[in-house]
Amino acid sequence: MKQNNEKEVKNENHEIPSFNSVTEHYRSIMGVPTNKVDMKKMPRVLRLFGYFVFAIAAICSIIFIVMYILQFL
Repeated sequence: MKQNNEKEVKNENHEIPSFNSVTEHYRSIMGVPTNKVDMKKMPRVLRLFGYFVFAIAAICSIIFIVMYILQFL
């Protein structure tokens, strides 16, 4: 039978595996979170704020690209 090693166990817990010993040290010293963000568990107000900010950023990016292209016409 196949035995689970540490990386497989971490992936089952939805943790981001460390890239190397330096990132592992940085996580343990600085306290960087190792779990992936589950948007469904966040409060509704924060989710809506995040969606709003990303939507505004996307719209501004599209407008910028269109205006940049129209500048040369």
